[in-house]
Amino acid sequence: MPLVSQATLVNGVNYSWSNIVVQIFGIPVIGITKIMYKQKQTKVNNYGIGTLPVSRGYGNVEYEAEIELYADELRRIIASAPGKDILSIPPFKIEVYYQTAVADLAHDTLLYCEFTEDSITAAQNDTKISVTIPLLIAGIIHA
Repeated sequence: MPLVSQATLVNGVNYSWSNIVVQIFGIPVIGITKIMYKQKQTKVNNYGIGTLPVSRGYGNVEYEAEIELYADELRRIIASAPGKDILSIPPFKIEVYYQTAVADLAHDTLLYCEFTEDSITAAQNDTKISVTIPLLIAGIIHA
């Protein structure tokens, strides 16, 4: 039997950056160069008598996210923000679509997003200025 994934053979296309469309405020953001999001939960074994676990404990689900985009894209967001301050934007959602010309492959929604920093760093001989902005999020829906 060949070692080829059946999922890849469905349409012959694997996920790549060129297949991602990110929408913020319902608008595709073309100046985005990176998006990262994750959820994690503390899970521990609980011990009683002896050396083996007797149960398991679960902590809070935590979320982490950030986007990297060109400074001119950030300036467009700042221009439309209340008081021209991205930290004042009320919670919003970010849609991440994984798609090809043939089909929509997947769709993730980041819920209740807020920008937590507003900073820019530029250095001599930069040919582009990119900004990484951490996000506070309160959920991820995979569809």
